[in-house]
Amino acid sequence: MTTYDTRSAALAGAAGIPLAAAKLAPPRPRAGLVERPRLARALDAGRGAALTLVAAPAGYGKTTAVRAWTADRDAALAWVTLDAADNDPVRLWTYVAAAIDGIRPDLGRRALRRLGADPGLIEGAIDELMDGIAAYGGAIDLVLDDLQTVTEPDGLATLAYALRRVPPNLRLVALTRADPALGLPRLRAAADLAELRADELAFTPAEARELLVERHGIALDAADVELLHGRTEGWPAAVFLAAVWLRRLADPRPAVREFGADHRFLADYLSAEAIGALDVESRAFLLRAAVLRRFTVELADQVLGRSDSADVLAELERTNLFVARLEHGGWYRVHSLFAEFASFQLAAAEPDEVAAIHRRAAAWLEARGLLVEAVEHAAAAGDHAFVAGLLVDAHLALVRTGRTRTLLRWVQALPDGEVIAHPELTVAAATAATMIGDALERRRLLHLADRARDERPERVGPYVEAAAGMVRASAVDRDVAEAVANGRRAAAIAGTEPAADPVLVAALAGHARALYLAGDLDAAWAAALRAADHPDAARRVPGHAFARSTLALVAAERGRPAAARRHADKAKALVTGAGSSRSWLGANASAAHAVVLAAEGRLAEAERELSGAERFFRDEVATVHHAWLLVVLADVRCRRGRLDDAVEAVRSAREVMEDLGDCGRVPALAAAVDARLAQAASRAAGGEMLDPPSAAELAVLRLLASDLSTREIGGELFLSPNTVRTHTRALYRKLAVNSRADAIARAAVLGFLGAN
Repeated sequence: MTTYDTRSAALAGAAGIPLAAAKLAPPRPRAGLVERPRLARALDAGRGAALTLVAAPAGYGKTTAVRAWTADRDAALAWVTLDAADNDPVRLWTYVAAAIDGIRPDLGRRALRRLGADPGLIEGAIDELMDGIAAYGGAIDLVLDDLQTVTEPDGLATLAYALRRVPPNLRLVALTRADPALGLPRLRAAADLAELRADELAFTPAEARELLVERHGIALDAADVELLHGRTEGWPAAVFLAAVWLRRLADPRPAVREFGADHRFLADYLSAEAIGALDVESRAFLLRAAVLRRFTVELADQVLGRSDSADVLAELERTNLFVARLEHGGWYRVHSLFAEFASFQLAAAEPDEVAAIHRRAAAWLEARGLLVEAVEHAAAAGDHAFVAGLLVDAHLALVRTGRTRTLLRWVQALPDGEVIAHPELTVAAATAATMIGDALERRRLLHLADRARDERPERVGPYVEAAAGMVRASAVDRDVAEAVANGRRAAAIAGTEPAADPVLVAALAGHARALYLAGDLDAAWAAALRAADHPDAARRVPGHAFARSTLALVAAERGRPAAARRHADKAKALVTGAGSSRSWLGANASAAHAVVLAAEGRLAEAERELSGAERFFRDEVATVHHAWLLVVLADVRCRRGRLDDAVEAVRSAREVMEDLGDCGRVPALAAAVDARLAQAASRAAGGEMLDPPSAAELAVLRLLASDLSTREIGGELFLSPNTVRTHTRALYRKLAVNSRADAIARAAVLGFLGAN
């Protein structure tokens, strides 16, 4: 069996993300554990499923069961232990690709290089990885441990994408405390999901007896074991903790009968007893090491101020399962459940020590380039100034590589006072909130930027001023005229002040979009073109993509389809490359692409793009952008003959505009759509039906109202395309219309689309 080696860490580091080797090292199989062949059989039964899900609360032995199963299989093993930072898709798939590359040189290298060269092309990297696995031929087990830590839509979307491409020789096994949002019902219905749940992972009475009596030699009879099993409901962690405690008692039977509690009470009680039973030296070390969760001997020595960590760990590993040595890289891991209790105990005994350990760990990790881990420890220490300082240095890189959710999460964890003291973070996080489409959070952060200007004016320089104006111009929240003014000021500052130059492309793009919504197409084109032509535009992806979207919109409106297509395609490629397709920024590129599709007459595709984009524009607060998109959607639906849906979209746009100030050209656009709707409705209601459609023609008519092409309609009805065209011509004649859109509108008025 092959597992991860350190060469992959170096390769993945070249992809731009320093790796923590402990995350890629499988836990070492242990001798002396209770053998549970029924679990191995259950896992074997999942062969052929795209995903094997091992889901249960903490302490159910998910990792132990899966590791034992993989140890007995003739398959290469790649293991990744996930954490909250892996909500960043680039980081997530860098670790996965590095783990796969550890199986055989070059197996994940193409994916890693793609992630390094263009970190936003996640889907392309996944395709490379799956193709490499398929070409490998041999069986591979890929285990994703602690999947419950990945909760953000972007990371989950890439996992869902990967599940649709799992080759036959790959077993993808996910260990999690909570069901992931991966469309489990759909996978289950398609027989693409194998599941192992808490009720299967729980000890049977026989397994509990083997652990307590046979493995640990505790003098309990069958009734005692049955009682303990019933009170723990077979929770493996609780049964094991009971064994650790009971084996130290001269007469364990009365102690068993004294227990009566739920899982949490039992685990809390036994953890306290287990800690208390340790010798002073081991107890002091373990309480502190538990704060780190994952560590090497060097890290433990440096952070805990020791020189004997290796010796203490060797003894703990020999006598206690609370600490597990991972297979490679010299990393150790404290059982997560025990770590929670141990940290609580240390905090109660030495209130300042937990924070001090986290601070020292953060400094150690920062010095080694492990920014994510350093920030997590600094945040746990409550060292907000340290976190803020790290983020000030890293925020531009995080925004430009699409890691906006990570940045926003960290800034949101800081007190408002600390964010105000570092005004760069107010505008960086406001930019992140804008890119993912959180208008309320953007407004809150911009309010903090205003407070910083009042309370800490010495810290608010040209960069912060330009970035705040850029966000306000790009978002066009309430007032188009204000957005134009903000964009003009931001572009002027960024164009003349060297400190604000990093904002220039985005400021020009925001100004261009505000001008477009104001109806000044010439000025919008000039500003957007200046952004796209900036010599550093390739590295400033968000602003560049936004500018290209506006260029596509203006070109389409001016009747320049080739230019519109070129700019729309570039915008799409840029947001995909930055990993921002599923965001407000990506929705803007989709909207521009839809306008181009509509200009090309591809109305069904345009409507799909706009409908997908609309959910990213929709928010708890009204915005001009949302009203504009609804009007564009209404126009496309009108042109398709979907008159009722178009009317509803215009109505929704007007509801949004009621809560806004100056909406620029949007009311005029809405009025134009109203006029087209009135004309279409008049055509649909007028004239006589020359002849009722036949049953075959009705079947075609109902599918004409869908997004299907002529060939696809034929496939649905088992007809040739020529037959579909014949029926369509007959329908046009009978309904007295000349187009598909008019046929759909007329059919809706006559009630044909809802008929059985």
